[in-house]
Amino acid sequence: MKISTKGRYGLYFMNVLASEYGVKKRSVKSVATERGISDLYLEQIVACLKKADLVKSTRGAYGGYELNYPPDEITVLDVFQAVGENIIAIELDDKDTKNERFLWKRIRDASHDVLRHTTLHDLENQSDEFDDYMFYI
Repeated sequence: MKISTKGRYGLYFMNVLASEYGVKKRSVKSVATERGISDLYLEQIVACLKKADLVKSTRGAYGGYELNYPPDEITVLDVFQAVGENIIAIELDDKDTKNERFLWKRIRDASHDVLRHTTLHDLENQSDEFDDYMFYI
């Protein structure tokens, strides 16, 4: 499964807001600079998050973006769906057997279940045991 930069940056932005939930608001530019990405690209992603009602913005000197809901009420699937992330575990092929399709469906369903049941709060409270690892099957 591959996650696009749109999905990764959207999740990163939401994680930043979750880590500062109820404390402070953040500008797109500050988060983009912190991550080393284009603020214009991140602004497009944040517009999707706002349209999906996951974030809200305030103008002015103390303005910026903040989560519209507590971190334990926003799932990774919510974020990915908001930014149009299309997660495909396995591309089906006309020649796939019934047994193969059964396996691909189980992989898809398991991935979807993890995304649907993992919240921003869950991500915020994970240990650093996975730092610097690449995951291959």
